[in-house]
Amino acid sequence: MNKLPLWMSYTHPWFYQSSHWRLELVNVSLQAVKVFEAAARLESFKDAADELSITATAVSHHISNLEHRLGVKLFYRKVREITLTSEGKKLSQATTASLQKIATTLDEIQLGASSIKVHTTSSFAALVLIPSLHNFNELYPNIEVDISTGEVVDHQINNLSIRFGDVDRVDDESILKIEQFNLYGNPSLIARPSTDRPAPVYLTKWKNKDLPDAPWLSWLEANRKSPQDFTTNYFDQELYGVNEAIAGKSLIFCSETLVSDLVKAGVLEPISTLPVESKLCYYIPNRSKELNTKMLTFVDWITDRFS
Repeated sequence: MNKLPLWMSYTHPWFYQSSHWRLELVNVSLQAVKVFEAAARLESFKDAADELSITATAVSHHISNLEHRLGVKLFYRKVREITLTSEGKKLSQATTASLQKIATTLDEIQLGASSIKVHTTSSFAALVLIPSLHNFNELYPNIEVDISTGEVVDHQINNLSIRFGDVDRVDDESILKIEQFNLYGNPSLIARPSTDRPAPVYLTKWKNKDLPDAPWLSWLEANRKSPQDFTTNYFDQELYGVNEAIAGKSLIFCSETLVSDLVKAGVLEPISTLPVESKLCYYIPNRSKELNTKMLTFVDWITDRFS
């Protein structure tokens, strides 16, 4: 069996000296590092003391302790002048770069904590969230909301997602609202005299093929309508069909949540008083996970908005 050289032995004095030096280095205080960095950058104990709001004696004390722990001189001291040794220059480069990186990271974290990034579907953003933000901004003027859209769940850290999903695949705590569907149209279109021609209506074929279909057939049955009463067309997002309905070109079969503000404003109105429930819902993925204070504020606000 090969033996370790004596200088690598745990019993050799070198081991204890090296370990002791390492322990001492680990115990160097952050304050001492900050004092050294300032003194090295400013080339003055006095200026470092002024910047850190401590005395010049305290600066000298921190530097001396640091030199003692490291076992090297970091500064050449002359009357009213200090210059870095070669070891001091190495440490200065490292400490300045490290402290600047820490300061930048802290700024980024603070900035991120003052804003909320919300990722949701294009239809929900355009028809519900963006029109409602003025209310949120009035209540919480110090919280900035940055909205991005897409049909895929965003799992980035510090982002909040509001998604459209299958009720059976979403835990109850995450659900904001189970959607009801109805048929809507521009009041002027609905008021036109009926004809023998089927009424045009837009339905949605979701990009996500795992989602349940909109309950069109259930709505027809509940309202005693026949498929022959309508000519169906499709978009892959409800937003497009809603725009067609607003323009008076067709009817739109969609979730109540998306058009609730438009109905309140009289832009659209349901052609029936019998909406039907679906297997679809808006939800916040991982709603129970740890969120920062501002994200929780937004979640409470949007929950009240749905209720």
